[in-house]
Amino acid sequence: MRLPLKTLRWLHRQKLSRRHMRGSRLHRWFGDRVLAKDLWLPTHQSLARAWLVGFPITVTPFLPLQSVFATIAALMVRGNLLLCIAMQFLSTPLTAPVHLPVCYFVGELVRGRGIARVWQGVTEETSSLLSGDAAISLYVGSVVVGLLGGVIGYAVLFHTWRRRPARAR
Repeated sequence: MRLPLKTLRWLHRQKLSRRHMRGSRLHRWFGDRVLAKDLWLPTHQSLARAWLVGFPITVTPFLPLQSVFATIAALMVRGNLLLCIAMQFLSTPLTAPVHLPVCYFVGELVRGRGIARVWQGVTEETSSLLSGDAAISLYVGSVVVGLLGGVIGYAVLFHTWRRRPARAR
């Protein structure tokens, strides 16, 4: 898949072309890996890999420097950098009321508490949600939700992407 000409021109003006990046600090740190086409052009493999490593980082609550961790993870697996970094903006204060309770709920279920007991604890005993035990449930749930969401998203992206038909020779 090729990027539109307007996008390519914008990237070039921002000094994000391969020619401008050669010899830069990023290129010296990471070598030619940072110039690989897999990192910048969307293909079904690179987008699926970016989702696989980016989603668990996105779901982890209160993680400082999410974009830095996502960039390192994308470089390690040759995932699409732009998608991996863009996914980190899904974890904002606007989305926290949705994904934090889900992570807490899943964490409590994984730790062996019943659904009725967890629901009662959430609705009636809200002071216990500020304890260290609740933080453990929150992070356990975020690991489970992140891994499941990453694997499911990887499978969906990898298998539903429409490939170009092979040219007849």
